[in-house]
Amino acid sequence: MVTILDGATKQNPCLGCPGYCCWQNLINLCGYDVWAIAANLHLEPTDFVSFAQLNDENPYNFRVDSSDKAYCLALRMRELPDGNRRCLFALDLPNNQVRCGIYPFRPIACRAYPLAFIGKEVMVKPWALCPEGAWDTKQLDFPYWREELGRHDMEFSIYARIVGSWSRMAMNQPELPKLNFVPFLDFLMNIYVCLETVRREVPAEAWPEIWRQWRCYTARGLNPLVLKSNGTAKMASWSWWLETIKKVITGVSRDIRFQSIELEKAPEEIVL
Repeated sequence: MVTILDGATKQNPCLGCPGYCCWQNLINLCGYDVWAIAANLHLEPTDFVSFAQLNDENPYNFRVDSSDKAYCLALRMRELPDGNRRCLFALDLPNNQVRCGIYPFRPIACRAYPLAFIGKEVMVKPWALCPEGAWDTKQLDFPYWREELGRHDMEFSIYARIVGSWSRMAMNQPELPKLNFVPFLDFLMNIYVCLETVRREVPAEAWPEIWRQWRCYTARGLNPLVLKSNGTAKMASWSWWLETIKKVITGVSRDIRFQSIELEKAPEEIVL
C-alpha cells in the first residue's frame, strides 16, 4: 500500500508499471505546465519544452507565422542507450522502476492520466498505455479524480484562449525563414506570471466548485472563455475568475513581440 496521490490514500497502480506513459507517449503541455515547471525548478522553458508539428486542427495548436504549419507543446525527451526516448524528467531506479523526477510540478495531463471523463463518468482511457487490469475503478477516489479532471479541463481551456489570441496575430506575420518559438514562450510566461498573481486571490475552498462549473461547459464541448457572459452566474468567484482571465490575456496580447531571437541552441522540434 502506497500513499503518494496528493492526499488520497490508495493502492498505486503505477508501482507495477515500467513507465510506459513516460516514453511511449507524446506528453502534451499547456501554458500552465510551462510556467509551473520553469518557475519552480528555475529553468528556462527552452530547457525542457519541445515542439511537435501537427496536421490536425485543434485549439491547442499555435502558429508562428502566416504559413499553414501549427505546433503543439510537449515535454522534451532524452535518448536512451537502446534507442528509445523517455521524458527528460523520468528517473530510472533499480529493478526497472521509473518515477517522475518533478512529481509535485508534473504536467496537468500527467496528473490526470490515465483517467478521463467519458460522458459523465470517470473512466480509464481505452487507449491508456497502463498494463492491462492495472486500474481497479472500484477503488478510485472519484471526488479526487473529478476535481483533478475538472482542473485539467480548466487549464487547457485557458491555454486554448491564449493560443487563439496569439495565433490570430501570428498568422499576419511573414513566413519565417527560420523557426523561432521563443516569442511564443515569452508570451506564455508573461501571461501566466500575471495569472498566478490573481489566481492567489481565489479562496482555496472555491476551486472545487470552479472546476465543477468548468466541467459543465466542457462536457458539452464548450469553452466558457469564448462565450459571452450572461450575467446570471450565482458564484462570485467563478464570474470574477473568468473575467480576470480574459482581461489578463487581452492586456498581455497588446504587447506581443514577434522579434526574431537567435539562440545558441534552438528549441527541439519533434518530427512525428
